[in-house]
Amino acid sequence: MIKILGDVMLDRWIKGTATRMSPEAPIPIILKQDENLNAGGAANVAVNLARLKIKVDIWGAMSNDIEGFTLLNLLAYEGMSINIKRDADYTTEKTRIIGQGGHHVVRLDREKFYTGNVDDDFVETLERDDIVVISDYAKGVIKIDTVSKILSKTHNIFVDPKQSPLFYTGAFLVKPNMKEYMIWNGDFEVASAIKFMRKYDWTWLIITEGSKGVHILHTDGHYHHHKEPSKEVADVSGAGDAFLAVLIYGINKGYSVKQSCELACYAAARNVEKQGVVPVSPQDIDRGVVWTNGVFDIIHTGHLELLKFAKSQGKKLIVGINDDDSVKRLKGADRPINKCEVRKKQLEILSWVDSVVVFSEDTPKNILEKIRPDVIVKGGDYTVETTVGNDLAKVIIFPKLEGYSTSNIINKLVK
Repeated sequence: MIKILGDVMLDRWIKGTATRMSPEAPIPIILKQDENLNAGGAANVAVNLARLKIKVDIWGAMSNDIEGFTLLNLLAYEGMSINIKRDADYTTEKTRIIGQGGHHVVRLDREKFYTGNVDDDFVETLERDDIVVISDYAKGVIKIDTVSKILSKTHNIFVDPKQSPLFYTGAFLVKPNMKEYMIWNGDFEVASAIKFMRKYDWTWLIITEGSKGVHILHTDGHYHHHKEPSKEVADVSGAGDAFLAVLIYGINKGYSVKQSCELACYAAARNVEKQGVVPVSPQDIDRGVVWTNGVFDIIHTGHLELLKFAKSQGKKLIVGINDDDSVKRLKGADRPINKCEVRKKQLEILSWVDSVVVFSEDTPKNILEKIRPDVIVKGGDYTVETTVGNDLAKVIIFPKLEGYSTSNIINKLVK
């Protein structure tokens, strides 16, 4: 079960136009045209997961005010399990005034630090396999000993932080943005970051950096950087919540942390292209990654038609090719005709091919486990059942073009 603990809030968006300045002060007058309400903070993380068809429990604190009841109605509509105490002085609310062109004019916050207690009741419900998501906005729900209490039940703790790193000692994964990390530990540098995360006993440190991508660090010293381009940044509000939600979605689906971060990075890039706080949708995480593989020794018409078709099945085509040793095992000692480096370069210059990867095993099973494509395309020599990876992705068989094969070309040359 995924259980979210954190600071829930109500986001209010007031949109209008400014055509004149106030005579009372040097500020624009906004003529109100529209108003929208959204679940914010930890509640927004819960809504994002609910929209991805994941069952969640949301825990937090609010008041018995009109803002609180509005927030409850928004969450009830999403069909999640709601465990929110109503003993706060105020329900935290953020009101954003948006002018023409989607530009933020001002933000008005209504809040009071929460001094009550939620985490004791929360911990009582935990089971060993639960995934705990801490969405901390430093409004009072997350205390200095909250994580230590949770560790008595489960170590599957994923944190979006806003307070001192001491609050999250022992968490499995901590996800600050770059600004938050630099407040903690100065300028980013891999060795320093690894040392820093070990100090607080984190297994993973994930640092998001907006359009510059995400830094993925493991306590064993492994580092990976990933970046997804966005067409145009319309609004970054809620992007961090969307990233966290998709990261948890991936973990829940059995993806590795690295795979989940890459998927979350893709979803966040789609999210900032939209105005306002818009929950992610299944379409936002459909990367449209297509895979096909083979030797591709001598490129011929059959190959070209297969690759053209494969590209049409999604947004990104990744082609896997066997290295030279595995080709010899599969095709015989006189193959390949072209070395791996040549075959790779020939494929990379084709307009349909986005990426080429080389694998050394006889089948691409291991690399498919890492890439997790959405679609696998194979030629007519195969069936869905005989295609490696049919348990990981949708398989499409492209009808074989008779008369085109590398073996036929080689035989003609020999004759």
